[in-house]
Amino acid sequence: MQFVVLGNGIAGITAASTIRRLRKEAGITIVTKEPYPAYSACILPNYLCGEIDKKGVFIKYFSDYSKDNINLILSQKAVAIDVDRKKVLLESGNIRYDKLIVSIGSEPMMPPIKGIDKIGVFTFKSLDDVDSIFNWHGRTVTIVGSGPIGVEASIALKQRGCEVFLIELLERILPQVFDDDSASLVKGILESHGISVFTREIVTEIIGTNIVRGVITDKRSLRCDTVILATGMKPASDLAKGILERGKFEGITVDDRMATNIQDVFACGDCTEAKSLIDGEPALSLLWHNARWQGEVAGSNAAGVPRKYAGSLNITGVDVFGVQAVSIGDIVGNRGLDAIEIKRGQAYMRLVLSNGLLIGIQSIDWDENLGPFLATILRREKIDTCKGVTQLGSLSSQDFRYFPFGQKVWSRSRTN
Repeated sequence: MQFVVLGNGIAGITAASTIRRLRKEAGITIVTKEPYPAYSACILPNYLCGEIDKKGVFIKYFSDYSKDNINLILSQKAVAIDVDRKKVLLESGNIRYDKLIVSIGSEPMMPPIKGIDKIGVFTFKSLDDVDSIFNWHGRTVTIVGSGPIGVEASIALKQRGCEVFLIELLERILPQVFDDDSASLVKGILESHGISVFTREIVTEIIGTNIVRGVITDKRSLRCDTVILATGMKPASDLAKGILERGKFEGITVDDRMATNIQDVFACGDCTEAKSLIDGEPALSLLWHNARWQGEVAGSNAAGVPRKYAGSLNITGVDVFGVQAVSIGDIVGNRGLDAIEIKRGQAYMRLVLSNGLLIGIQSIDWDENLGPFLATILRREKIDTCKGVTQLGSLSSQDFRYFPFGQKVWSRSRTN
């Protein structure tokens, strides 16, 4: 039995390891377009700021693949899948499979900015991206986009001594992760450490002859020698076009076995559109822990051992100059959900409820275990807001005295 895994990220290597554990004699091949063994994209900011060296980025070495009897094909991109002949066509040659796992990850979204092709413009997705930024030696950096990647890149570059401008199109930073109040606290920390943060601002042009000399927005001009695009990621699903079914977010559609619409073809990780744990609807979840879990489920089912994927859950943590900012589950945004706000000194927590169910947690500098809150989300337990939330963790009624919003001093309804 020949198993082929396209992609060498956490989803792919987890799928391969799961297959090897269950099928000791199977042939396993991983194909990757990169020239490296597996590394963690999550700690690229730590590498960029100099906290770790390049060796610290890798989570596998070439010897690990040999030890597990996994054939690793480097620097080869899969260009097509022949499902009738059960072959994957590579840039050079092809490879046969009995079971195929597609885990080709995600790719940066490129905004329509004039001058985006200038020297000194980078993305922040891969190890090569970080090495390119190192080699450029820029000192004044504009980062376009303030999701976790943009925020972490801005912090890392500030720690390297750069002048940093962070520009966000929407009304708040980390817009997919935090609500207004939580995001405002993070913004304040960034600004207190010398990062200039601009929201509700559009970058319209990157100026310079061939090399970056600055950016123009709808509100100002900024001189800089480096631009980093952190305007979001999208599933790298073009390989599947016309073959594997894709959802409304362009991710490969999978069921709870991580199986696609084609027999013997599974998919996992950032390239997929799997169900959400919160509401069961298809969603993208370009996060490490979900990709790893999906890899285990895909590998197990490909190996013939039934297993179901419960659903994706947002768990995002950002170290903001030593202050931990964490978001779990859903956010209120502009929907009519209940938000419970809690403050202890400088620490802040926000709980998001829908019909009494806890569906989201946001915390800034909260030094207690969030496990009970996460467990409440996973168990889908209702919270009796008439009695308070003392059933969660170690909270007491005193925690809510900072928010006098009426008789329920710790609860308010958000409709905008």
